[in-house]
Amino acid sequence: MESSRLVAFGNQLVQAHIALRERIDALRDGLADDAGVKDLWSHCLSFCAALERHHTAEDDGVFPVLAREYPELRPVLDELGRDHRIVSDALAALEGLGDVDPVALRHELDSVAALMETHFTYEERKIADALTALTGRLGEADTELITRATTGYEA
Repeated sequence: MESSRLVAFGNQLVQAHIALRERIDALRDGLADDAGVKDLWSHCLSFCAALERHHTAEDDGVFPVLAREYPELRPVLDELGRDHRIVSDALAALEGLGDVDPVALRHELDSVAALMETHFTYEERKIADALTALTGRLGEADTELITRATTGYEA
């Protein structure tokens, strides 16, 4: 692995969360600026897909690696997985709204943003340091799994 790839995994996780936070903030700002709901809707669906990809990559890659390397984190990882299902349900409700008025869309975006913030803060506090400790010591396959979950979520 090249040394430029040795960006601390915990930092990558925080950066992915920042990018996802910025995306939902941009959606909410668009509603406040009276942007067209149809334009916002396509951005909203893109955001939902990005958040789902992030959580799926964590569930399928990051969490199993952390559970193997840090068995004491299993209860935390189980709780984070439950959070992912709650967020997924909220995203499904958001996607199910379709072309609605901005007030209803704003309400659902606010709900998703609140869930995300609580989840991201807890996740960063509980696993970022463990991820950073793994930086540079994992094999290529595990490194790819973690990288997939912690990069590529820019607006």
